[in-house]
Amino acid sequence: MNFIQRVVYTLLSLKERGLRLRLDKHLRTSATNSTSKTVIAGNCSLTLNTQTNKNIELVKQNMFDIVKNSNFTSDFLLDLIKKRGVKVIYLKDAYKFLALMSEEEGLIFERKGFTALMLNLLAGNGFSLKSKPLFILEKGNNDFYFLLFHLYKLHGYFQKLPGFDFKAQELFKLYSRNPEKCDLSQLGFEDMTALKEAIARDNEASGFVIEVSKSREGAKNALSKLKDGGANL
Repeated sequence: MNFIQRVVYTLLSLKERGLRLRLDKHLRTSATNSTSKTVIAGNCSLTLNTQTNKNIELVKQNMFDIVKNSNFTSDFLLDLIKKRGVKVIYLKDAYKFLALMSEEEGLIFERKGFTALMLNLLAGNGFSLKSKPLFILEKGNNDFYFLLFHLYKLHGYFQKLPGFDFKAQELFKLYSRNPEKCDLSQLGFEDMTALKEAIARDNEASGFVIEVSKSREGAKNALSKLKDGGANL
């Protein structure tokens, strides 16, 4: 085999390998994360997520305990965030700085590449192309429910719930910016499962904040009626 033939053969082999990998990506029928496994067989799917569900309930119960002890003060939540080793950075015009990296104010999970480098420099973590979770807030932004939402997700991250890994969060960012125009047809089964988990974690955090908010408003109304001498609660 002469040199030209070897080159052609090598290129064809690489092309075949690439096609095989893409085919495998779309035909893969199982996806596994830290606590769950989903398998597809024909038109049926089976998800083994007992441990995931247990962890979800554990996170929710722990967060209710946190709210109970917080007296609805933002400083209490911020102290908990810092105790978990997550830096909290207040930044003037935070949204402008974060927009340059397609990020939003609040909790930013692990990032890689240029974004990670910028975040590490901002946090004083040196030069690294991989960053740890970080809180970036606009100066003066201490809204209790805003912090509660992000703390819920952070608690889920430390509880090792699926959906918080780098790939899942990157997919979630793309989806959440414009879900109607986000093309999911190119995603393999594993990526689709990762995105599904990330969306679920976000919905759980939102649902928890709404539940706490309604409960607090209900308690306020009941207390107000008691003070007014009303008997019909």
